[in-house]
Amino acid sequence: MEDVNLLSSAAVLRAIFDEKKDIYDVLKEFIMSSINSRNLKSFNSTELLQFIEEDFNFRLPEAIVKSCLKKRLVKEQLLTRQYGSYNTTSLSTNNTQFQEDFERSRCEYDDVITKLNAFCSKSGLKDINLRELEDCFERSLTRPDLSNKYSQCIAKFIVAFQHESGFTEKLRKIEEGLILYTGIRYSPDLSTLGCWKGSLTVFLDTEHLFNAVGYNGSLYKTLFDDFYNLTNEVNRSKKSGKIELKYFEETDREIESFFYSAINIVEKKASIDPSKTAMKNICNGCTSRSDVITKKAIFQDKLSKLKITKESNTDYYSNSKTNVESTSILESLCDELKETTVSEEQVSSVLKVFTKVNYLRNGSSKLSIDKVACIFLTESWLPQRIAFSDHVFDGNGSIPYATNIEFLTEKLWFKLHKGFGGSAQIPASFDPVIRAKLTLSNEVCKAISNIYRSLKDDFDLGNVSTETVARIHYEINKAPSKPEDISIDSISMSEAFLNDDYIEKVICEKNHLELEVIEGRKAKEELRKMKIREEKSRRIKYRNGANAVYLLSIIFFITLCSLPIAAAFYVATQSDTALSIFMAVFAIGCVIIPFWKKGDINKICHRWTKNYYRNAIRKYTQP
Repeated sequence: MEDVNLLSSAAVLRAIFDEKKDIYDVLKEFIMSSINSRNLKSFNSTELLQFIEEDFNFRLPEAIVKSCLKKRLVKEQLLTRQYGSYNTTSLSTNNTQFQEDFERSRCEYDDVITKLNAFCSKSGLKDINLRELEDCFERSLTRPDLSNKYSQCIAKFIVAFQHESGFTEKLRKIEEGLILYTGIRYSPDLSTLGCWKGSLTVFLDTEHLFNAVGYNGSLYKTLFDDFYNLTNEVNRSKKSGKIELKYFEETDREIESFFYSAINIVEKKASIDPSKTAMKNICNGCTSRSDVITKKAIFQDKLSKLKITKESNTDYYSNSKTNVESTSILESLCDELKETTVSEEQVSSVLKVFTKVNYLRNGSSKLSIDKVACIFLTESWLPQRIAFSDHVFDGNGSIPYATNIEFLTEKLWFKLHKGFGGSAQIPASFDPVIRAKLTLSNEVCKAISNIYRSLKDDFDLGNVSTETVARIHYEINKAPSKPEDISIDSISMSEAFLNDDYIEKVICEKNHLELEVIEGRKAKEELRKMKIREEKSRRIKYRNGANAVYLLSIIFFITLCSLPIAAAFYVATQSDTALSIFMAVFAIGCVIIPFWKKGDINKICHRWTKNYYRNAIRKYTQP
């Protein structure tokens, strides 16, 4: 079998598990396939491990493979064991069903990769290396805590295709198969499945304490509840060991600092980082210092009810062999992380926590998860990155000093032999769509936090205005920072915040808009002045016309009043005396003069003038 990918093998593992239910029976199918494909007659366990890795990309503990050979193939007389070698006897070569399952899984996997490649190309990625893309896709499912070149695009792809028929089911098979595979890999003895033998102390970081009470949103609360319910199942069993939930002194100081910051925000001495969902939930509804203190007391009471307690002080440096804070390790890690913005102080803080974990483990990490004594549970990328670094992690089945909640939930689920069929309620962290949303929301939160810090620094230096700060704050507050807010529609919005030049882009847009506004105002002002000039010119024209109308009206009435007087002179005869003519004119004047004195004629002239002016204006304004 050439070019076999771990993910397609994991899907086959999941499919066979549905049929067989027993882990040894499942492994038996893979072992028989490797033996038959090579027509092996004799081999040892080390050679078989190599064949299985070549065929299925599975790296299994030798003890597990030996147990399977002994308890299944030798016991069923399919193999015989002699001098450390295994010899085939009546091993059947008819494994048609297995081959069909494997080919179907390969086809489903190839279909997913083809769609992923097309999606990445459509998203604008250039020069995509298909092999590199496959490797990144595998790492996104096996180690979602580590980002890679294509991690954002892969997460967007999963969210975008989540409603396509059969797509999520294909991914779920792969995911659940990986859970089974990693469970086998980290379990040196499969005979103990179904019960938790040892005692484990899980040290929670600050974010998980907030998740426990719902401060980081409903989805993170669900993830914690799934994990918490499994720990309760262990603790309820009288035959099992115990799992305790605690937190270190460092975490307690972080909580104190967090609530102190909340007080400053409520008292308007500081602003809130929009990426901090827990901080927003704490500050919401608080108007004074006492409100925040009350919320802190409620928070601590909830932790107490969940039986999450603070670790008592211990001298963690009394055993020098468990100290992982050597200068050489610190320098090596800083050199390994030099491409990031991580400081030496941050790396040192992580190593202090790891020293505590290693001390409580008494230096023993090559044990099963239920016997490793303690582990640090965190969602922060830095502790997880360092935990798997070659400088502090032995590998080869060792349990890392720190892990995330998905890893520990998977190990609990496998160790308790919960399975995936029937009425079992599958933890939300097993859902590949939810994991993709977590990846995207984490990336958005980191981007928003970086934007917030850069904006604060620029504002303090006077490089940005208050208006720009307000505009960016308004935009980033709308960002889908919680995983439950991530959807197909919100992906495009989140892309804006993932650009490194977001602040510069917003400032450029603001300056461009301001320039457009200034130019628009100038144009409006010029247009207003032109309209005023035109209006003034028209009104002068209409006013002159009105004056002419008024003058003509006066002339008209003067002429009209003069006609009776002219008529009196016209009808006068030679027999009329000058006195009689004067009296006639005087009589006519007595009739006309009252009209002038009362102003009736003047009113009529003004009315005609106004009517002319109004009609002229109305005629102009009509469309």
